[in-house]
Amino acid sequence: MNSKYSDTTLVLLVNLGTPSKPETKEVRKYLAEFLSDKDVIRMPRIFWLPILHLIILRFRPKKSAELYKKVWTKWGSPLLYNTYLQAGLLRKRYADKSDGNILIDVAMRYGEPSLENKITEYYQNGLSNILILPMFPQYSTTTTKSIASKIHEISRKHNNFDNNLTINIIKDFHTNEKYISALVDRIINHRKKFSSSKKLLLSFHGIPQSYIASDEPYQDQCFKTAKLIVEKLQLKPESYDIVFQSRFGKAEWIKPYLAETLEKLGKSNEDDIQVFCPGFVSDCLETIEEINEESRELFLESGGKKFDYIPCLNGDSKFIDALESIIDNRDHLAISYKRILEKIT
Repeated sequence: MNSKYSDTTLVLLVNLGTPSKPETKEVRKYLAEFLSDKDVIRMPRIFWLPILHLIILRFRPKKSAELYKKVWTKWGSPLLYNTYLQAGLLRKRYADKSDGNILIDVAMRYGEPSLENKITEYYQNGLSNILILPMFPQYSTTTTKSIASKIHEISRKHNNFDNNLTINIIKDFHTNEKYISALVDRIINHRKKFSSSKKLLLSFHGIPQSYIASDEPYQDQCFKTAKLIVEKLQLKPESYDIVFQSRFGKAEWIKPYLAETLEKLGKSNEDDIQVFCPGFVSDCLETIEEINEESRELFLESGGKKFDYIPCLNGDSKFIDALESIIDNRDHLAISYKRILEKIT
């Protein structure tokens, strides 16, 4: 094993994932991996796997592939493009620094570039220190814990190589001052350019209500992030709502639901709204298609007049400031990924 990276810290920006192509076969492979994750779907395997393979993976991939085609870019999916954009901007920051050896790269929890391939590639080249930076500001067992679970699986598969490899993780950054500042500036600058609205909806990705427990602070962290945004914008209670999107299935998810809120607002006198997704640091299929297309259509069909979507942070310089600050303070902010699996909070 050579020592090409022996004095280097690898920072892996880890996002959810994406199919390699907007085609049915590739989408099926991606969805199979995603929906087989026990941290995401917690039904007993004996019930869930037949549903997944005999029903969902027969019909959903084709529909999802058509949606991906609508948003696909020449660089791949918007999520992949924006995550690489963020990584590239961070590389420029550290290229200008004389202290320390920081390497920035990208991995996905599902799909490519895979977490396993990235970790094993650098380990085989002599790297001994990795910082996992999940692109999920709010911690959830369905996202950040899932990443930790995957790392544990990879380590066991490769003879527990993390005995010789330090892998730390940033658990969350939902109240990080620079992250909040970037969110607030994104809203302010958008409103300066396109005008304000009567109502701002701060929409976060939902999870099943049954997942909320002592080891699942996600809902609380979403509300904390929203509160900080509201305070900095000095919004009045009637001028904003905090909602949750992407409900799937018939089970109860954390509320209030975005869809129900849009219908209610559309039928009332609220005819001018803006939607912003603080929990998404990169625009992706969900924000572009579900929010800016499907949610817009729902609001207008319900009687609303004006729907405005505020894009995610993407390559915003203030967000890159936040990521840089987190990386620079990693000795104080990061914990071993094993602590997450031990449910130490």
